[in-house]
Amino acid sequence: EGLKIKAEIRDGKIFAPGVGDNTRNIEALLASIRALDHAKIKTAADLIFVFTVEEETNMVGVKRFVEENGDRIGQYVALDGGYEDMTYGGIGINWYRHHFIGPGGHTRSKTPPYSASLPLARSIERIYALELPKEPAVNLNIGMLGGSEVVNAKASDAWFTVDLRSTDQKLIDEFERKIADILGEEAARAGMQLRTELVGEKLPAAQPPGNRQSFTVRMSEAVHYAMGFENVQVRPDASNNANIAMLSGIPAISTGAAPCADAHALTEWCWIEPFYRGIKKIILLEVALAGLGNKE
Repeated sequence: EGLKIKAEIRDGKIFAPGVGDNTRNIEALLASIRALDHAKIKTAADLIFVFTVEEETNMVGVKRFVEENGDRIGQYVALDGGYEDMTYGGIGINWYRHHFIGPGGHTRSKTPPYSASLPLARSIERIYALELPKEPAVNLNIGMLGGSEVVNAKASDAWFTVDLRSTDQKLIDEFERKIADILGEEAARAGMQLRTELVGEKLPAAQPPGNRQSFTVRMSEAVHYAMGFENVQVRPDASNNANIAMLSGIPAISTGAAPCADAHALTEWCWIEPFYRGIKKIILLEVALAGLGNKE
């Protein structure tokens, strides 16, 4: 019957899968459009409101938009995450699917050869034992696994995915090599073949020189302080559509309209009352970056 989602409100919060990432920001964007229209605000530069698809996978929507309209885009703001903070740089993201290929067989067939799940398990244990840098941080996750389709068969193809991220492209490349070495060693140890494929295109780290001091970033930071936010964190670790704009040479930031938690979980929630302040921040951000036009 499909997934049934019902929002629940309690203790000043709204609970629902996806409410924070990214329903809150879509609603904030729609509210800002209605407010600007109602107040008959005219900006010096055009404001283009874009709703894209596949941000959680390969960012196909924003890639197409930037590719087709890059010469028209002076600045880019992604409403994704954040509330009291904002980002000016983007992390690199590499997704892989690693396969161990063996002969397979029945549970009672001669062993060795083993199930291809054996080198998979050994590799996962070793990968998670890698010491990851904390500054700049390297993030690593093994989120999906697969093997035989029945209980009584040795897997002839056992696979798992790796999500590797960092703001430092050299560290991504370094850990890509370390993981590749582990996989090669475990495949040889088990007498099996190794096949690696990319799950979508690699997304390089987006750390454009000078972006931190650009008008877009400095004005956006000023807007946060003007709205009364204290200790505004300005970070270089976006993981959203702003990455694509930055990689294309477009000054960009990302921020959001409400404080939320438990993103990508069934327990996801957002505070309700701060959302009104967040919408005001988005409106001020739009006007401050585009500039006020002349009154007719």
